[in-house]
Amino acid sequence: MPKVTRETALLIISDMVFRYIQSHGKPPNTIIAVGGTAMSLRGLRDESEDLDIFYPDAAFLSIARDLEAQSGFAIDVTSKNNLWGQIRVQDIEQDAEVLESLEIEGFTVDVAAISSETLFVIKSCSMRNKDRIDLPLLARATTPQDIISRAEFLLKTVETDANKEEMLANLLSEMQLAYLEPVNFEWFARSPEFVQEYSELINDQFQYTFTSKKQPTHPTTHPHIRRPKRP
Repeated sequence: MPKVTRETALLIISDMVFRYIQSHGKPPNTIIAVGGTAMSLRGLRDESEDLDIFYPDAAFLSIARDLEAQSGFAIDVTSKNNLWGQIRVQDIEQDAEVLESLEIEGFTVDVAAISSETLFVIKSCSMRNKDRIDLPLLARATTPQDIISRAEFLLKTVETDANKEEMLANLLSEMQLAYLEPVNFEWFARSPEFVQEYSELINDQFQYTFTSKKQPTHPTTHPHIRRPKRP
């Protein structure tokens, strides 16, 4: 299937909105781009494998299937906030930022994209190669502090402590690679309770010790990063 550029994504979404208006007599609410489409809308990627959007009305999925068959583009519409695995983006509407407004049939429909921080957390936890490639691009659009703050919120939606710890270990490992620096105290400056909750894991997996509020200790000779220890 052909790649989906930013411009193509907006054209497909416009077509979907037009069909929704025709069948419902009213416009849909804000369309939220996720995955690679969100990155394209944010100017972080030139194109994506498919059009990837969130909309809570299942009717949008039916429209997407019809349009996919006619257009030849891959269209993925999800109506649930668990965009990947066990992580649920419960505040997806608040997290998303409106980037475009479409004027269709006399109505204005906003197109938003989920935040770079949410994308980084989700993609780092997926551990898929195609997602890991995106992480340095997302890192440039945000900060370690913002990613950690977002992870603190998102990991609360994961049911088991074991899964939370595994996801956090993956996240910190990928952040080290994306930012080319070891785990450090400044990353957690706005999340004191979060770092306290997982300090044992961080100390063990990354050999990092929170001994000072100003100057952390890194007991490692590696000049840049440390991969988490595996059992």
